[in-house]
Amino acid sequence: MRQKLVKSVVLTIVLTIALTCGSFASPYSDIDNNPHSDAILEMSRLGILEGVGNNQFAPLLELNRAAAARVAGQLLGYTEADAATAALSKSLFNDVEGTRHAWAMGWINLMAQDDILKGVGNNQYAPGDPLQMVHWAAILTRILQHEGEIIVWPDSYNQMASSLGLDRGLHYLGSGIMNRAEMARMTTTALYLVERPDGQRIIDVITFATEPLEEWHVSERGEPMNYRNADIKLQLSDAIVNPGGGQTIKITVTATHGDSNLPAANTSIGFFANSGNVDRMAQLSATEAITDANGMASVNYTTLAADDHVQLRFLANIYSDGEWIDRTISAIASNTAALISGRVINPFNGEPATNVKVGIMPSNNPQSYSPIDVDSQGYFSSPVNAGKYDINIELNAAGTVPHAGNFSGSHFNLSEDGDMRISLQNQNFTSGKSYTIPSEMGIITGVTNRPAGSEIYIVRKSDQVTQIAKISTGGRFIITLSPGIYDIYNNVGTVLKGNITIEEGNVTDVGTF
Repeated sequence: MRQKLVKSVVLTIVLTIALTCGSFASPYSDIDNNPHSDAILEMSRLGILEGVGNNQFAPLLELNRAAAARVAGQLLGYTEADAATAALSKSLFNDVEGTRHAWAMGWINLMAQDDILKGVGNNQYAPGDPLQMVHWAAILTRILQHEGEIIVWPDSYNQMASSLGLDRGLHYLGSGIMNRAEMARMTTTALYLVERPDGQRIIDVITFATEPLEEWHVSERGEPMNYRNADIKLQLSDAIVNPGGGQTIKITVTATHGDSNLPAANTSIGFFANSGNVDRMAQLSATEAITDANGMASVNYTTLAADDHVQLRFLANIYSDGEWIDRTISAIASNTAALISGRVINPFNGEPATNVKVGIMPSNNPQSYSPIDVDSQGYFSSPVNAGKYDINIELNAAGTVPHAGNFSGSHFNLSEDGDMRISLQNQNFTSGKSYTIPSEMGIITGVTNRPAGSEIYIVRKSDQVTQIAKISTGGRFIITLSPGIYDIYNNVGTVLKGNITIEEGNVTDVGTF
């Protein structure tokens, strides 16, 4: 192990100021929105982790066991010359020499000799296998000389990651595959913030390509915060973009917390992307971002030609009250698409409904169902390919239904437990236009002297749109209606009740007739 000889205090002060103030020029164009950009820059400055070319760091690229051997060796003070000498000896494993991972043979030999890296059995090292977070936590634990006599894999190393603080600033999942940005974060923490049993840190004893900083600050804002009663809303720069690939969609999250919906600043937001059922995480500029003072964070998605005419679903999440809160939003790459939006409320009281689901089905293909994302207040917005669709709405109104029983009507069902299903039939969407779905409804109810199972016809006077309500036990009927003025007819065209006003979120009881 090579010992550090000199520490340049002047250089350290200058670099500390530069990094803290944000004036240190980034050599990479793909880390601006990455929450670990400060750690990436420091690992690069020290010569521990390098870019992949073309001003790219590839922060989301997975680490393999071969690359881990090189980084581990540097943390112990070994150089490329040391690795070259070690490579002259016979490989300690039979799956390294003569493979595309042979470049790391010297580093692997050194780390195996120092008992820092272990094989996987049968004289195999598996140099191309991905590195899990717990693997790197175990390696750092050994480098920092904190490995105890009684070790249970992997629990002991996961516990050490927590007790040593190696999981600082990370969503640590031991079995999760580590990427280059996450390695930069954990390694920076090990370098600057964790002491060995002798009280010294790695930066106190190892010489790197550039002098380490006197102190390390994760950022001016400190550790990302977790909030109680937090929530997020998503917004897209464009819900409909041109086909053919290469289009940029900016995904912006606004995070709030508490009953007053205050901005959730300096908290971590996770981002995910799918095209149909295909994972598109690699097309995101970052999979994690930290919110600003206004609780906002953004990443970009770059479309592929394979995304054309397929629903793009973006998910973001925030950690609050011991669980992940997920929210989704959709886009489409198409020149024949329309945009639909609306809100689902509990039609009995106008409040946000629970267990809301909205989906669309082509009217000529009811087996093809596509869900539409609904936020916590019932709002939804989605691009769709032009055409004619049925829109299905599901919600639960338990506790607000004034009359017990099962009720049904035109494309409507209400069960005794409050589960409600509404279908809006034959909604025609034209390319390039936007549509507001009539999904904020009210309730009409009453009692007739007609037998159970018979029907009445409720007609909106403005356009003659007709809803059929079936009579339930005791003559009672309940059905949802869009706001407007209605007449009720029997099956021979006689008006039973006239000029009934329906308002969204209200129950109109027409009494007995």
